[in-house]
Amino acid sequence: MKRTPLSISLHGLRAQVLLWTVLPVTLLTIMFSLSGIQSHQNSMRALAVEENTRLVFAYARVIALEVENHRLNEGAASPDEALASLPLDQLLTVDHPAAVTSFVLLDQDGRILFSRGEVPDQQHIHDWHGVQEALSRTPGHVFASDTEHGDVIAYAPVQNTPWVLLIREPWHAITDPLIRFEQVMPFILVTAVTTSLLILFFGLRYLVRPLQELGLRISRFGQDDFSALNTHLGGVKEIEDLRTALSDMANRVKTYQSALQNYLGAITRAQEQERVRLSRELHDETVQTLIALGHKAQMAQRSYQRQSPQTDTYLQDLRQMIAQAIEEVRRFSQALRPIYLEELGLLAALESLAREAKSDLHVRGRPVRLDAERENILYRVAQEGLNNALRHAHAERIQLCVAFGDEAVTLRIIDDGVGFVVPANYAVFTQQGHFGMMGMHERALQADAQVQVISAPGKGTELTLTMPLRAR
Repeated sequence: MKRTPLSISLHGLRAQVLLWTVLPVTLLTIMFSLSGIQSHQNSMRALAVEENTRLVFAYARVIALEVENHRLNEGAASPDEALASLPLDQLLTVDHPAAVTSFVLLDQDGRILFSRGEVPDQQHIHDWHGVQEALSRTPGHVFASDTEHGDVIAYAPVQNTPWVLLIREPWHAITDPLIRFEQVMPFILVTAVTTSLLILFFGLRYLVRPLQELGLRISRFGQDDFSALNTHLGGVKEIEDLRTALSDMANRVKTYQSALQNYLGAITRAQEQERVRLSRELHDETVQTLIALGHKAQMAQRSYQRQSPQTDTYLQDLRQMIAQAIEEVRRFSQALRPIYLEELGLLAALESLAREAKSDLHVRGRPVRLDAERENILYRVAQEGLNNALRHAHAERIQLCVAFGDEAVTLRIIDDGVGFVVPANYAVFTQQGHFGMMGMHERALQADAQVQVISAPGKGTELTLTMPLRAR
């Protein structure tokens, strides 16, 4: 399924890390919010009680002052006479537009002298919250829970009168807008919890589970199941990219493993063929020469015993056969292990190879002796490269160049042969039957060296081996 740019960005590891960073912060916010709601409500109620208590005392004081002024100005004998002329509608006002504030002024018997707002009638006034407490003429407050959010009721006696004043108001309106945050908090918590659960779901679906599945597939790959990494994994883009890279690596390992098996099989067959060839040549040439040498020695011995004039001829043939046997044995030994390389060093062995291949040898820099293993690798690569130039490239001119530097030695073989297409992977050489090239590459790896082949059909071949002078 083709993914949109938005889907790719949301499935990216950066987005997932961001979400997983937000998740613990959200959870901490939820915990702190839940633990703070109760304390916040208590604080807001205390604030509402404090405000209404101050308010009821202030209004009771104002009413008492108005009654006292009326007595002085009008000469009223009792508070009840001054009640009709008091501007209670103007005095008892609260600017809380979001709530209904109720005022009740009662006498000592509980009769309603003045009311505003949602107040029950005279018959039910004694059942109203706070009325019985207020008639005791002890200042205080009570909470009423018969409304949606609950009301706070404050009451106080009016000094020098038998009256008592009550104020009832929704406590959440008193603390508005601070209380609005608490009202919205449940919605915020639900949103935060939902978001956190979604984040957790997507994290498990697109990050954790794909990584677990990738681990299982890598384990199967370790058990030579090369197809385990080929199918789509899902999850974030980076995990899928990692799966693709591992799949490419698995295919390369499989190709290299197959090439190595072919190479080892070719080496085994070549060893057996070489043993058969050496056995045949030793039997057909060297052994026959030694047998003939024995016959010649026996004939020379008899001739010597008879004092025959052919004794010198027999001895001369005997010396020639001995020289021929020595040359054959030397040739076999040279093919198995070059004497020049051990006794005279790398350059002498390369000169011998160049003479046999009829190529030009060029040496640059100051020659130095290397350890036996590195000199043997250089010699074998040169031997294989010259052999390829002669047998496969059909080159007419071959150049063998050796350059000694401060850190490395470079061996280069250049020919004007037919050339070929160089594959991108050396393992392909074994599939094409070019085990010599694979062998050179494997030998170079043993010495931390690098092999580079540049060739094209009809343009010859250039083989370069760069080897450090010392092991790393």
